[in-house]
Amino acid sequence: MGRIRLIVRLAARDLRRRRGEALLMLVTIMAASATLTLGLILHGVTSQPYAQTRAATKGPDVVANVFPTGAHNGVSSRQIAALTALDHAPGVTGHSGPYPVTWALLRAHGIAAGAEVEGRDEAAAQLDQPKLTQGSWVRPGDVVIERSFADALGVGAGARITLNGRSFRVAGVAVTAAFAPYPLICFTGCILGTNQISANQPGLVWVTRAAARGLATTAEPLTWFLNLKLAHPGSANAFANAHNSMSQSAPGLLSWQGISQQDGNVVKNEQLVMMVASWLLCLLAVASVAVLVAGRVADQIRRVGLLKAVGATPGLVAVVFLAAVSCLALRSGVSGPPAPAAAEAESGQMAGTISSPGSSGQSPGSSSGTIS
Repeated sequence: MGRIRLIVRLAARDLRRRRGEALLMLVTIMAASATLTLGLILHGVTSQPYAQTRAATKGPDVVANVFPTGAHNGVSSRQIAALTALDHAPGVTGHSGPYPVTWALLRAHGIAAGAEVEGRDEAAAQLDQPKLTQGSWVRPGDVVIERSFADALGVGAGARITLNGRSFRVAGVAVTAAFAPYPLICFTGCILGTNQISANQPGLVWVTRAAARGLATTAEPLTWFLNLKLAHPGSANAFANAHNSMSQSAPGLLSWQGISQQDGNVVKNEQLVMMVASWLLCLLAVASVAVLVAGRVADQIRRVGLLKAVGATPGLVAVVFLAAVSCLALRSGVSGPPAPAAAEAESGQMAGTISSPGSSGQSPGSSSGTIS
């Protein structure tokens, strides 16, 4: 017991004499452990939140769309017919749409951004009904904004925005499983005018069908999106591959698995950054420990000599230094943020899903879905 007390007293005195170095090591170890913890927490959390969103929004198994085949040309009636024919394809048990989609320039309290505008019915859809996290669903003169886009804009229910100069009130904020969240929405395809600010990263906005048609222009003509429900959702990839065509006029199909993968990319990117950073910080911590110990041994040769003179063995001297470092490691563990709280603070809520980490954190003004 006396030996342990001696080691503790010597280690405590050593830390007090070298407070600057001890603080540096403490901060390094805390940063490394916190970053590694966050990286591990983010691992494997990208699919479950999307599945919850899909269930809550009655998400489609396949999203099909048709785009104009030439510059300044609209979608032809033949293309619309080919799109709606998918309603009766083998394996399809339900559908919603087709819905008109166009692109517009959105302005909100000084921020300008590109917006993908989907025209919807005021009545709730049986397939792909976005889940409101704020406010109410679309009505004439109102819009609903996808949550990750609303977060980036800093707007919520009750705010005012303009689309192509037309004023709208934000009726609500919602999430969906039919589109990847901001800023990945163009994964499904976009028609973007060159005059739009941040046009390469638009966000999703829902309006009434009439408003969507009224916002369409020659540069951003109407396209059409159709949601499909399959008897066997697991076969969505195969269904999409079987009906996709190399023809530009043919409908393009995207499975829910493809959307889920894009939805999870936000968290995957964060996870990769956190894991790399944690390993770098761990290496820095090891290097700091080595430098600290070596520096102290060089600076305290006299002290080591005194310890040996009173009978301390080399092992005891090493244990004293190890105790000091271990004290710092334990202190960093106590001072660091709890794992769940740290993960939530770092990643927030992935705005495109029901409950998951990771908001895009990007601001449309700098160019640039999850229910809590």
